[in-house]
Amino acid sequence: MRGAGASVDVDGLSFTYRAAHASDAEAEPAPALHEISLHLDPGELCYLMGRTGAGKSTLCLCLNGIIPKMQPGRFAGEVRVDDERVSGRQVYDVARSVGVLFQDFESQLLASDVEREVAFGLENAGMPREEMRRRVAEALELVGLSHLRGRDPSTLSGGQKQRLALAAVLAPEPSVLVLDEPTTDLDPRGKQELARIVEDLSARGVTLLIADHESEDALAGHSLVALQGGEKRFDGAPAELLTEPQRCRKLGILPLQMPELFERLRLPERPVEPSEAARLLREHGLCVDEIECEALAALEPPQGDPIIELENVSFTYSDSGTAALEDVTLTVREGEFVVLLGENGSGKSTLARHLNGLLSPTSGSVRIGGRDAREQSIKQLASQVGYLFQNPDHQIFSSTVREEVAFGPRNLGMAEDEVERQVARALEVTELAGWEERDPFVLTRGERQRVALASVLACRPRVIVFDEPTTGLDGLQARDMMELLARLNAQGTTVIVITHATWAATEYAKR
Repeated sequence: MRGAGASVDVDGLSFTYRAAHASDAEAEPAPALHEISLHLDPGELCYLMGRTGAGKSTLCLCLNGIIPKMQPGRFAGEVRVDDERVSGRQVYDVARSVGVLFQDFESQLLASDVEREVAFGLENAGMPREEMRRRVAEALELVGLSHLRGRDPSTLSGGQKQRLALAAVLAPEPSVLVLDEPTTDLDPRGKQELARIVEDLSARGVTLLIADHESEDALAGHSLVALQGGEKRFDGAPAELLTEPQRCRKLGILPLQMPELFERLRLPERPVEPSEAARLLREHGLCVDEIECEALAALEPPQGDPIIELENVSFTYSDSGTAALEDVTLTVREGEFVVLLGENGSGKSTLARHLNGLLSPTSGSVRIGGRDAREQSIKQLASQVGYLFQNPDHQIFSSTVREEVAFGPRNLGMAEDEVERQVARALEVTELAGWEERDPFVLTRGERQRVALASVLACRPRVIVFDEPTTGLDGLQARDMMELLARLNAQGTTVIVITHATWAATEYAKR
């Protein structure tokens, strides 16, 4: 891809979303952004960090004019790209020079196959066919999806969809690239490949602004901007902030491991690299000669009765002919905390959807609670196995949190007083008590994640299957979510988690 970066200037930018309901008009929401100013040089790689809800996505959407052109609200200030005011141009015109990958990347996918998806924007720009073919092929090669060019995007895994949306943004070769949480659904290899792409684009002069929760990623940036409550709290070199664990925690940023270790040891240095940390520890007379992992050695084989049993399960998607599972055998016992790891497209979500009847195997058998899943109704399966989708918006549809959480237990036939008790309990456990009348669709991604979890907990399942529980959460929220699942497991709930977060698997899984 060619590269020709542009400068970006944000001056005194403020934005307040319009109230969700007409009745709320008098109680105007707090500003999503307040007096934000920043400058990016051509070719600069800037990371944007802060808690979920800090204003990162709002700022991203201001850079290409979606806010305020397509999002109602109160807007003040100015955004300029190469000294040209964004507000004076149409969104489709700005999109040619400022590419944006949304946090909700699935909302950007609309074509019937992968190749057409990447070509869509180029066709609308009237690009000559040969040039369009070159760019589509190059973008798909860059994100590692060339072998899937004929696939229906709806059959791709979450990580593959995220790569596809990125390819569609890269194909027009924008001079400014805005990526909002681009690694949420990528496996470790995918994250490494994205880091390579970002490094390459930056070297070619493309200006990049990346909203991210991964502190290690941000170290590669030229600059870092941290937001809190819609206000800019830091603008400088990444290492200046990321080597200060206490400042990071105040901003909702997960501290780097080495600086946090030295803080806990009450040592003055804040190294970043493990090799530097090891040298400094030796200088302080602290040395670990031999590592023994007693915790792992002490783990006993699971003792509970089998609650989920898969035997020689294979599954092929009928519409695409894609073989997603082949001869999988797995037993999960009551009280276990199991993590499923694997690359994007390896079949993790497909396997999980066999556990509550969303999918049935092409061959083999699935037993839930000792009975063949095919002999049980959806209602029976749902009362035993609660499933949370990778994207919480795929299972949220009610206008209030209370109605959303009450929907499941009502459909299971619980008496109304029992429904109320279970709703109250689930909201208490997920720290949503007092939010009963809130509209789920105006909540942050992390808050919607908790609403989805509460709606499952209210059904009192014996098993919870959670597909990517930390996706879209800031570092501290991600740890809080895993702690919540650990508490549920300690109370007897069987937990099965699909994740790419290896730290979560290491710290919380029993298997």
